[in-house]
Amino acid sequence: MITPRWGGWTSDLNASAELFGRYYPQHADQMRTAATIARVPSTDPEVLSTLIDDLGPWLASEYAAAHGEKTPRPAH
Repeated sequence: MITPRWGGWTSDLNASAELFGRYYPQHADQMRTAATIARVPSTDPEVLSTLIDDLGPWLASEYAAAHGEKTPRPAH
């Protein structure tokens, strides 16, 4: 969602989270948390709930708004 606007690419999770925060400041802390959890997993229910129940659905809706709904692949 930010790559085209930013005009670059990075695989550095910390850098990605910081760049994300420039475009979506209201979700910057959550994305920083997601970047941390990607490297150091957590079992904290509050942290996981924030990412799964709040950030995840919001990201999905932002993606759909920008790129449209994906057509499900046929089952084999």
